[in-house]
Order: sequence, then structure tokens, then C-alpha cells
Amino acid sequence: MSLPQNEPTPEFNARCIAVLDNWESGSLPFKDAMDQMNTLGQEAKDCGCLPDQGRVELLLGIMQGYRANLDASISHFERARNLFERAGNRRRAIMAVLNLGESYRLKGNFTRARQLFRAAYEGAKELGVVETQTIAAYNEALMLHSLGHPESAKNLLEKALQLATGIPDDRMDQRIELTCECQAALAEVYLKLNKPAEAWKMCLAAYNLACEIKQPLQMGSVHRSLGEVLTALTFLPNDAPAAMSSEPDDHFRTATEAFQEIKADGEVARTMYVHALSLAERGRSMTAARKLQQAMIIFTRLGMADDAAKAAKAQMEVIANTTQGVG
Repeated sequence: MSLPQNEPTPEFNARCIAVLDNWESGSLPFKDAMDQMNTLGQEAKDCGCLPDQGRVELLLGIMQGYRANLDASISHFERARNLFERAGNRRRAIMAVLNLGESYRLKGNFTRARQLFRAAYEGAKELGVVETQTIAAYNEALMLHSLGHPESAKNLLEKALQLATGIPDDRMDQRIELTCECQAALAEVYLKLNKPAEAWKMCLAAYNLACEIKQPLQMGSVHRSLGEVLTALTFLPNDAPAAMSSEPDDHFRTATEAFQEIKADGEVARTMYVHALSLAERGRSMTAARKLQQAMIIFTRLGMADDAAKAAKAQMEVIANTTQGVG
């Protein structure tokens, strides 16, 4: 059975995915991955194949997004949407809209991000594309969590988890990855809702999946959540794997290394931020203040204004509390 003409050609798509997979696994440096992807883009342009061009632009946007090069990612996603719309491929155009929403979320433009998430969700629902619905719900939940609405975030993450179970078996890898990411995020939300036992249960489930797939992005997300959960619990539960460290710092360190492996600078900065909050909670205020300063510098450089403001505010609070303690 042949694919519709508005789909990327299978052989070309496989080559694109191979580049992305090699970069995500840490076996291909970012610069080399970008060079290879740009070469594929030029090849698609020379052939005049709009779906192939759109596929390259979408993946370039994803790669730049992980690096938090947000203006670049937005440009790539806009081009991808335009190319897929011109090719008559609505499903892939919706995926570009979804990724645009995520880039705007990271920039702190939450109104625009929510509009795009909702548009992507409704479009994917109309087409019956479950994985896109799952990602749209997950991304909007992360935004709600960052805005201080944990109950709403919890409801959306639970919805995303349920949707993930409907991702077809031929995309099992994506089903597992999304389930893992939703569980790790839910663990953080449960902490905000003062439910550490539920947070641990969800984090442990995510950890088991992350160990199964062994991808840096999921490993980083899970270990960051573990650092936060163990900070709240102050002990390692009896059902923890034998090799798991009870020290939050170990998990934050592992998370940082995983994100650094794929040069995900935004995630590195977020890990610094939550690690600093953990250190402050455990009485290591000066170390926390220095780490918040580092996170703030990276957020500012990457254009992540909302995260930079939060880091600055947290740093001032930590310093103020330290000064009061001394006095």
C-alpha cells in the first residue's frame, strides 16, 4: 500500500529519524546532527518535495527547542507548518502547531501557547491522532503547573496518561516515552498538592520505564523528579530498587548529566533551579543561591524570561532567609 503523496517519502523520513535518534541517544554531537539535517533539507528542496522539506524543518525545530534556541525553533516550526499546509498534510501541520505552542510556552508567552495547544488538541482529536492529543494535553499541563495551578495540571496529566494508552502498538516507543514523561511530571504535581506518597509511586513507575528505554531525555526528567520527591520524603522508601541512591543530590547530578549529553540547555537550567530549591530546603542556602544565579544566567541567555524571573525571585528569598537566620 503506497503512502499519500503529501507524506514524507519513507526512505527520506528514515534518514531524518536516524539523525534525530543518534543525537537523542548521545552518539551524535549536536553540530554534526544539525549539519546532517540541513544537508537533508537542501536535498529535499532541490527535489521540490514539500513534505520532505516540512519534515526536516519540524525536526530542526525540535532539536533547537531542546537546546532552548527558541527563536530558531519558532522559525523552523512556522516553516514546517507552511510547507505541510501547502502539501495538504493537515496532520503534520497540526504537529507543527503543537510544537509552536511549546516554544511559546518556554518563552513565557502563555496566552499564545495555550491557544496553540488547544488548536493542536482539537485538530488532532478531529483527525483521531492520539499521540498528538497526548502531547498537547501534556504540554498544557506543564504550563499550568508552572503557572501555579497544580490541580488543573494534575487533571490534564491524568488525561494525557489515559490518552497515551491508546497510542497504537506500531508506535510503542512513543507510547512508553510519553507515559514516562507524564508520570514524571505527575510526580512533581503531586508534590505541589502535598501528596508525597502518590508522588513517589508515580516517580517509581516513571523510573522503571526510563530504565527500560534508556533515553537521556526521559532519564533526565525522571531523575530530576526523584531528586524533588526524595527531598520531600527525606528517606528512601522500602520498595525502591536496591541500586537507587537515597541522596537527592545524586539524582539531580544524574539528571544534569543526561541533559548535558544531548545539550538540552533549558532542561539543564531547570534542573539547577529545582536542585537549588532542594538545597535550600535542606539548609544549604549559600550553595542554593549560587546555583539559582547560574540558572538565572542560562534562562536569560536562552530567552526563557518567565523561568529567569522565577529563579531571580527564589534567589532573593533564599538570600533574605539566610540573612534573617544570621541576624
